[in-house]
Amino acid sequence: MLILDRLQTNRFHPVARKMQVCTAAVALVLFSGFAASAQSAVKQPPKSKGGTAEIKEELIFKNGDRLTGLLLNSTGDAIKFKSDLAGEVTVKWENVKELKSNRDFAVIPKDIQDSRNSAEVPQGMIKIGEKSIAVTPNVTTKPTPDELPATQPGQEERTSKVGLTNDIPTSKIGFVVDDASYQKEIHRKIDWTSGWDGNITTGSTAILSTQNSLTVTVAAALKRSVPTVSWLDPKLRTLLDFNLSTGKTTQPGEPDAYTNIYHVGVERDEYFSRRGYYLQVTSFDHDYSQGLVLQQVYGGGIGATLVKTEKREFDVTADLHYEGQQFNATAAVPELNRHLVGSSLTETYSRKWGKIRFDEKLSASLAWNDESAFSAVGTSSLKLPVYKKLGFSVSVIDNFLNDPQVGYNRNSLQFSTGFSLSLH
Repeated sequence: MLILDRLQTNRFHPVARKMQVCTAAVALVLFSGFAASAQSAVKQPPKSKGGTAEIKEELIFKNGDRLTGLLLNSTGDAIKFKSDLAGEVTVKWENVKELKSNRDFAVIPKDIQDSRNSAEVPQGMIKIGEKSIAVTPNVTTKPTPDELPATQPGQEERTSKVGLTNDIPTSKIGFVVDDASYQKEIHRKIDWTSGWDGNITTGSTAILSTQNSLTVTVAAALKRSVPTVSWLDPKLRTLLDFNLSTGKTTQPGEPDAYTNIYHVGVERDEYFSRRGYYLQVTSFDHDYSQGLVLQQVYGGGIGATLVKTEKREFDVTADLHYEGQQFNATAAVPELNRHLVGSSLTETYSRKWGKIRFDEKLSASLAWNDESAFSAVGTSSLKLPVYKKLGFSVSVIDNFLNDPQVGYNRNSLQFSTGFSLSLH
């Protein structure tokens, strides 16, 4: 009711009031829609043709130890194996002697141009060696009429024959996945509800005394990747970032004090290689503490993923954009409007330690037609697991405007804690 109550007053510019209404509606839709879609996006464990029995595989180590369970996937350095007793473990290829399995696997080389091209990806039964993996494909052929029994002239059965074995050095292996999953992913049609990951965080603070205060924070960091698995070359990526901090403080004999800061940002990446991509960006910002009624950015640029592993990712981007800034009027200063053309340099970094996740982003924006209109924003967050998809979040956001409205500070620093709900 706090936000609705303030939207009904005339303390803010009409443009800001409209943006606040739209932002609140978008937040509610995102929270309900993505939380529901996350439940359907959970991968189901593999089943046999009968639909009940789980696949059992045996991983044999060079020292004689054995693990029974399911091979999830592998890189050229390590194997991710889900054991019946030990749970999900990661082991080095150099420590493995043999894998006993009845499944076919797809071995994706590092130097392949298109990992979706099944003709270039060896598929079949695999045998682990000290420095390589031997892939023996099952070639399906259709028997000729001369090969069919005389008693069955209309038979159309296909038979499987063992093809030539292909030895692939472990140093040249990108990923190893079961062939059924590989075929499913390369032919999958992904709609707009698929591939989403991220989290939604909320927190609040209330003080009821001589001074009454209520502050609410809501944040969402969502990412949609196409395809949805890391062992296929990326095609599209959509990033959605939302932050809202709003509050009101009242005290007898003193004017009411308000806090109202929000940010909405959308980025869409289209990959032209495994690590390079074109990007389009749009963002909207409002900061009552700096006199900023509305800042809107529209632009495009280029980006690169410099580091990408299972636990770490580091990206850098550069863009060219239009930026509109609208500041409110004060008793001594009229309303200020700026129309800027500039560029932003941005770096983002994420790191995982098990279920603990750290995210950091730093962006600096330069205006080519107004050197004084320099701005920067830095964000960082740490998420700790609590129970299943529920976690505890600590975040810091620092907004800097080099030339804000007269009478306002350049910096706006936010520190918030709250509970976070992960989509996966």
